[in-house]
Amino acid sequence: MSLSWRERIIVGLAPERLSALRVGGLLRQRLRDRHAMLFQTDDQAKWDKGLVALEALLAEPGWRGREIAVILSSHYVRHVVLPPSRGLGEEERRNLAGAVFHDTFGELARDWEIRVSPAASSMPTLACGLPRQLLTGLRSICEGRGKLVSVQPSLMPVFKRARRLIGKGAGSLALVEQGRVTLASVDNGQWKYVDSRAGDGGILPQFLLEEGEIHGRQPGGLLWLCDLTGTARLPAGTFWSHKPIAPPPAPGIDPGSGLAVWGLA
Repeated sequence: MSLSWRERIIVGLAPERLSALRVGGLLRQRLRDRHAMLFQTDDQAKWDKGLVALEALLAEPGWRGREIAVILSSHYVRHVVLPPSRGLGEEERRNLAGAVFHDTFGELARDWEIRVSPAASSMPTLACGLPRQLLTGLRSICEGRGKLVSVQPSLMPVFKRARRLIGKGAGSLALVEQGRVTLASVDNGQWKYVDSRAGDGGILPQFLLEEGEIHGRQPGGLLWLCDLTGTARLPAGTFWSHKPIAPPPAPGIDPGSGLAVWGLA
């Protein structure tokens, strides 16, 4: 089977939905096909239904033989911010990340694959933990049906999309997904901390308040808000100035395309 370099598949995997876009084009990406499937689930940590749906999709002739990029919901990912790693090699940075994850999340981290984002050794670095079973399932499903080229947490393309707005600024980046809110603190354009908790967009004001108290920050500042649900409640008063983060525009693709649309960022 030969891979088509002109087209690629972007998959968004969340507990409630599998979204997929098939895009192609030499100078400009264009939508070739799209697919979405909704699920009902009582356990938002489960990904079984999404993997079954993805396997069925990649078995269809029009979706086989492409490069595949996957974006994972924050339900499946945890993050830590590593301190500057001057003098540390790549293996030492991975070992440091593993130790920080274990200290932060305990024995749960034993079942995760740890990945460290590239960054200058003089800057804080974002690391994420992904369930090893989920990654194994994705690799197995894509093998023989296409080429899995990347797997990334939803926070990363959202941050990439917001990067120009953030610049060297300070504030908080909030990502609101169905049933989960992820909050990243940024200072001088660099990561300070990332936290995530279960709940809808209505918990955002309290989340911001509690995180500020834990980390000794004064309330208020810039809030870069990516609300994928339309449920986010903004903090009352004038302490916060909020800037919405929208997905990248593309012909034929609307914001309701799920996490897959963020793969165009």
